[in-house]
Amino acid sequence: MKHAIVRLTGLLIVLMLVLSGCNLIGVDELKQLDQDFAALKKQYSGVVASYEGGEITQEDAMLAFNSQYSYMNQMYSMYGMSMPADAITDVEQTVVENAVQNVAIAQQIESRGLKLDDEKLAEVEAEAEEHYQEAYEAISGNATSKNEEVKAKQIEYDMYSMGYTKEALLKMEMATANYELIEQTVRDEVAEISEEDLTAAYDEQVKSDEETYADSPASFESAMSSDDDVVTWMPEGYRTVKHILVKPEDDVLTAVNDARSAVTSAETTLEDLRSELDALNDDDAEDAEAENTEDAEPTEEPRTAEEIQADIDEAEKNLESLKADAEKAEADCLASVQDKLDEIYEKIKDGEDFGALIEEYGEDPGMQNEPTKTRGYYVSSASTTWDQHFTDGAMALEKVGDVSEKPVISSSGVHIIRYESDVTPGAVALEDVHDALYDQTLEEKKSDHFTSELDAWVEALKPVYTIENFKLQNSDN
Repeated sequence: MKHAIVRLTGLLIVLMLVLSGCNLIGVDELKQLDQDFAALKKQYSGVVASYEGGEITQEDAMLAFNSQYSYMNQMYSMYGMSMPADAITDVEQTVVENAVQNVAIAQQIESRGLKLDDEKLAEVEAEAEEHYQEAYEAISGNATSKNEEVKAKQIEYDMYSMGYTKEALLKMEMATANYELIEQTVRDEVAEISEEDLTAAYDEQVKSDEETYADSPASFESAMSSDDDVVTWMPEGYRTVKHILVKPEDDVLTAVNDARSAVTSAETTLEDLRSELDALNDDDAEDAEAENTEDAEPTEEPRTAEEIQADIDEAEKNLESLKADAEKAEADCLASVQDKLDEIYEKIKDGEDFGALIEEYGEDPGMQNEPTKTRGYYVSSASTTWDQHFTDGAMALEKVGDVSEKPVISSSGVHIIRYESDVTPGAVALEDVHDALYDQTLEEKKSDHFTSELDAWVEALKPVYTIENFKLQNSDN
């Protein structure tokens, strides 16, 4: 069971889709429109789900379908793809299941004596009216008839074809409001969790975090940079660092990045050539004989060791030249911000607080915002989150409290890095994460409780789904 509130996401997108319109034949457009309307209403009357006490027709789900379909179709279009049939069927299934879910929720609200207050009702009605007017204005631009009566009928038909009726829009807004009301009511039934439950959640998360972070340093580093994640296990080899980022002019930094990229590319080329030469030298007589048997496929004449070595010599010269270019670009970069760097280093030498200097000079938002403002960045030799030059500079510091003697240039700018602390590997003590883990576990319990209750309400309706009755215009689906 999918529990998603069907909202009007993609409303404006669907209005931009080319409407199928009406196949007007002959001169009596009103008569043709009436016939088209009757055919469409018959098509939309198909029962796509039934439950104890009622049924869901395609008409009940068309607004939600077109809202979700238009959004997903736009996503596929961004990648030059057409939305596949199975994805369309998934949307049909989802919106029909949600329609049944809305029935179950409405019944629960009634049985519990809940209701929306007058202010919320007025808000719901205003939202529905606003969406209707948006749809009407957009769709009316597609009505081309100069006959006002025909034009009005065209707009009505096009609105109905996509589910944009006042009744459907109001029902959707009411369903959203009802969902939020019952969700909050049921979640509030779980007011607290026991210490036993918390300990069990802690033990489970320690195991999960160890498995996750051992294999994915980036996941750990991301979690430690977020206020939303509770981390209960620390991998080996980590330290925390803070830094003052000084940004040079864009063109100066770009020159450094381009020069370094050229060096990396040249190093790769040289490595490939050396591997080619090693492979040639490792060929033995037996391999050569096997390659030259009568049954062997003809191959291109291999390059000689002399030819490869000549390329290696040329690549080595090119690499040295590119390294010199990179060193010059780095020197120019430092020179462009040297006055500010000198000022910062002088204040560090005078014993000024590093955190205060970050506030005064630093240009990295991560050092201005929590939790990294307090924690710093978690860095290890295995880090993949940070620029490698930053990582190398952070790991080169020998002891806690050390500050980079020379600034470190990364793709982001110039860094003065301070070694803040060593990170003790292994499980974090429960008391150190108690409150945050309690809040997280309570939130999960509330969500699980609501999901379980909602599943039970839907199951009690004994729904039977007949999605095959969902028929789209101009489609074999």
